[in-house]
Amino acid sequence: MRRVRALSVGLPVAVLLLTGCVPSAGPGDLKRSYPDRQLFHFHSNVAGGEMSYLCAPGETAAATKARAAKAHGAYEAEIGSYGDTFAQELVGALKSGAAPSTATRKVNRESDAWARKAALKIEAEYQCLPVAAPGVGLGG
Repeated sequence: MRRVRALSVGLPVAVLLLTGCVPSAGPGDLKRSYPDRQLFHFHSNVAGGEMSYLCAPGETAAATKARAAKAHGAYEAEIGSYGDTFAQELVGALKSGAAPSTATRKVNRESDAWARKAALKIEAEYQCLPVAAPGVGLGG
């Protein structure tokens, strides 16, 4: 996961920090782990740029693409809902007197846990694994 250091938080910073919240692996790793999956790309309204998903094949190519689009919508909702939590956690840690570097490390640990959970949720529900977002993963 990519780490970002922040001293102040506003919505743009929270979105920037969240852009690192997807699993990061190289193309070779993904091909070995998911040889039958197809890569789909969608514009992100939350993080800006493009987000990518590696999806298990469906009955038809159209069905797979439709499921990928649903996975993207669900993952965007996950990121959007977490953005407020992330910002609150960081501001709370800083207000409690934690040093900025300590607060950032704490929130990054929580973000890593959230990212794993969110990616696994999308994978379990849609058989699509979020693999790239602006600045991270394959789409970097």
